[in-house]
Amino acid sequence: MTRASGWNFGDLLDVAAANAPADRPALVRGDRTTSWGEFDARTNRLARAMLAGGLQTGDRVAILARNIPEFIEIACAAFKARLTHVNLNYRYTTAEIEYVLADCGAAALFHQAEFASVVAPLPAMLDHLCMVIEIGGDGSYDRVVSEGDGTPLAIERSPDDGYLLYTGGTTGRPKGVMWAAADARAVQLESPTVRSPVLTLEDHAQQVAANTAPGRVMPACPLMHGAGLNSSMAELLMGGTAVLLSDDSFRAEALWDEVERHRVTRILIVGDVFARPMLQALEAHPGRWDLASMKVISSAGLMWSEEVKRALVQQLPQINLVDILGASEASGFGYAITNAARETPTGYFEPGRQTVIIDVDFDRVLADDEPGTGWLARRPPFARGYFGDPEKTAQTYRTIAGETYAIPGDMAERTPEGLIRLIGRGNLCINSGGEKIFVEEVEEALKRAPGIEDAIVVGVPDATWGKAVVALIRTAPGYVEAAARAALEVDLARYKLPREMIALDDLPRHASGKSDYRTATELALSALGLTAAA
Repeated sequence: MTRASGWNFGDLLDVAAANAPADRPALVRGDRTTSWGEFDARTNRLARAMLAGGLQTGDRVAILARNIPEFIEIACAAFKARLTHVNLNYRYTTAEIEYVLADCGAAALFHQAEFASVVAPLPAMLDHLCMVIEIGGDGSYDRVVSEGDGTPLAIERSPDDGYLLYTGGTTGRPKGVMWAAADARAVQLESPTVRSPVLTLEDHAQQVAANTAPGRVMPACPLMHGAGLNSSMAELLMGGTAVLLSDDSFRAEALWDEVERHRVTRILIVGDVFARPMLQALEAHPGRWDLASMKVISSAGLMWSEEVKRALVQQLPQINLVDILGASEASGFGYAITNAARETPTGYFEPGRQTVIIDVDFDRVLADDEPGTGWLARRPPFARGYFGDPEKTAQTYRTIAGETYAIPGDMAERTPEGLIRLIGRGNLCINSGGEKIFVEEVEEALKRAPGIEDAIVVGVPDATWGKAVVALIRTAPGYVEAAARAALEVDLARYKLPREMIALDDLPRHASGKSDYRTATELALSALGLTAAA
């Protein structure tokens, strides 16, 4: 028997394909459905084509695409061929893509036809890029996945096979986080949505075969970010279905149309930036959609406000809302579950089984039942560091008293009740007159204030205090600044209150929905007539 510690995604996909009905949908986008039999054959052919093209075990395969079925196919084919897929942000310029491809030494690049002009200069710039395949247009992708041997590869794989997850963070160049499949799968199985333990490949095969009504997941956020692809993989590994939005841009009404049409059971979002318009659509069109299939909406990467959660449960009484606390470097730090019977305050999480708090000086790990404040961390499994950057790896993955911990940079408190309260990112901390202010705390207070729908908080230069707190906000009809400030004074100490609140029609966010703090800072400086230097 092969235990979970020896698993890899290539073997798990083979087992899923062997035990799921061949005519069951694997990938769905609009009117296009790829059955499990087709999905298995297409990914097997693509894996063989990559190996026949000279790619060797561990070679990096970059993907530049929106949320299309081919994105998932390429990632899965890479797993089957023992290659390392790499995510690319489809908003990047040629220079930004070149940096990532050079940083990881990519041997292959798959791109949608719409990005042809962006990638055209790259082969001449990168001598290690030996395979470039276009998806759609006049590209060869459809021919590659349609011709040749579609049977399983029957190669011996390793739990060290994995993928690179490039994360831009808030400062500096993107870094590739190295995930091994065995570690990634172990973290997936820690989720509270996993009901039955899966310890061996035999268990896995039996569960896939016995599951006559597997889940259908819709990643509303981009696949190019870890959470979107990981949620799709988790469902596919159990013989389920990934349903993709048919539009490139997010529209809440279109999302609910697709949920009803394809009987989606779980949606993955990124906080209020997705949840609020989804709620507004439900409130504006009562009874329009049959959403009885829905079981879970999960969110990762951005605060999800209590008022929106509460209202979603009123609209969908059967729903479980799962707020996931994680990072690119490690996941499973905590989970907050809200449903008709329970409500977890925003910013509080039940700790994952491997979660710990480390004191601010990195000297001591608090006991598992000890209240206190420090760095949020976890024991293995987690990612294996940053590709080609041992110095940054050593900063994030630290050994204390003989045990290694992943410490991505979040400050948190363990309450006397044993909950984890997220305080904020260390690198987003505003130092104003010696006081530390975490932007997430101020943002959440702003979102609770009357008339404010969304907020991003940044620090700007201040001659007296070093930094001043400034908020970019999106307001609702009836917004009155005095009323909002009165509410903030109840929630926040005076030194945390925004010096200025700048109303904008749209706040700067990445495609994932996460706040774009660099652009937000530039907008704040421009609006206030300031420069970056104090």
